[in-house]
Amino acid sequence: MGRGMKRLLLAVILVIAIVLRLRGITNPLLDNQAWRQADTASMATHMMGHLMDFPRVFIPQLNYDGVTPQNVELEFPFLPYLLAWTWTLFGWSDLWGRLWSVGLSLLTVLGIYDLGKNVFSERAGLLAAAIYALMPLSIYYGRVVMPEPMAQAWSIWALTIIWRWRVREQEKGLWKAALFMAGAILAKLPQLMLFPVALTLGFWPLQKGRLGQIVRYSMIVLIPPMVYYLWVHFNVSASSRFVSGILTGQVANTSNIDWSILEKNIQNGYTKIVIYLSAIGLLRLLLFPSHARMAILAWAGISGLYVGVACARIPLDYYLVPVMLLAALLSAFALDMIPSLPGTVIGLVFLILIHKGSYTDLTPKYHWDQNYLSQGVWIKEHTEPSAVLVLSDSPPMTFYYAQRVGFRLSAEANAETLDQLPADYLVRLPQSAQKDPFWEKVKTQYPEVGPGVFDLKERRE
Repeated sequence: MGRGMKRLLLAVILVIAIVLRLRGITNPLLDNQAWRQADTASMATHMMGHLMDFPRVFIPQLNYDGVTPQNVELEFPFLPYLLAWTWTLFGWSDLWGRLWSVGLSLLTVLGIYDLGKNVFSERAGLLAAAIYALMPLSIYYGRVVMPEPMAQAWSIWALTIIWRWRVREQEKGLWKAALFMAGAILAKLPQLMLFPVALTLGFWPLQKGRLGQIVRYSMIVLIPPMVYYLWVHFNVSASSRFVSGILTGQVANTSNIDWSILEKNIQNGYTKIVIYLSAIGLLRLLLFPSHARMAILAWAGISGLYVGVACARIPLDYYLVPVMLLAALLSAFALDMIPSLPGTVIGLVFLILIHKGSYTDLTPKYHWDQNYLSQGVWIKEHTEPSAVLVLSDSPPMTFYYAQRVGFRLSAEANAETLDQLPADYLVRLPQSAQKDPFWEKVKTQYPEVGPGVFDLKERRE
């Protein structure tokens, strides 16, 4: 395969990846995972106006629960910071956040091509890039305003660069691979599972004189995330420690395990074809004489542990995103063992089938409720900027579109709870879970001034 043909095939894969990720590109942040998307964009809104206020600008802030933005313990806000700069320069639009994510997803496609090419073969690299571009989970989470696209891009290039450093036997430049790995962990804490994979890729089997390099690499990788997460942890209230709360409250809780939801998320997110191909690729790898074999086997073992410990306890499909890179590489390695011409034909058939599964399984994820947007825009246009809201239920997207802060009611709340909150308006969210007696009492006490918006300042006696 000539260089020109390789470049053409890679360009075709990138174009296909772009086209697939442009589906629903103009959607507001109200489709699947609306909560997390609106939260990520909300962080960007609170950065605007003080983008150079270091380091305080990097403490994530959300719109709930209180009369001022709430400091929270979350990942390093790479994407919100980029988005805040983009809005400052070009004006507000949800489209900018999606375009940033699409661009990061394309960088990931390029990275997995590079790693597959250098670790296995040119054809394996192209197949890995194509499989990653077509996987349902990759398509949808390659255009969301969430940390996942950033974390995937940092991760694959951390592995790619350390492998390049290893095979070129360079004494300098290891710091670049370390910074990418640190960036991946900062962008999304579960990417920490790739740290031993990167160590194995770069240093296994251990050679004389490499211990100092391992120590330097490890320090560059681990110190920035440790400093950041500790800094944020001690700058937020106990109720706002989301990252450590997930570790202690969900991952450590064995009562949360639901294997049926995990199985459904894996099948819908990866497709059965990719699952089977990954298993075949893993079996083939056991016989593959390569320095990378130990690293990828370690990657597979760590990923299996991660899926069993974290993904089985947290029924959210985006927790499976960190394993997509490995699945694409192993699937490509499985197809690469078939001789050239039949292998190419069979590979194309598999890719078409993966795409067919992607389209049908993803369609529900693009649905969104116009009422959330209409209600948020009305509040933004018809209430004072300092107004404090009370949302009838937990979903916080209205705060983002109204550009307001406030409180959220629990399912056990009653009308008397409203008297205890320093708020100006109550918002009845679409499909509210509050019962009819609650709303009957609200309507007798407060005037409805907008679509499901009640003025708490004008209580009727």
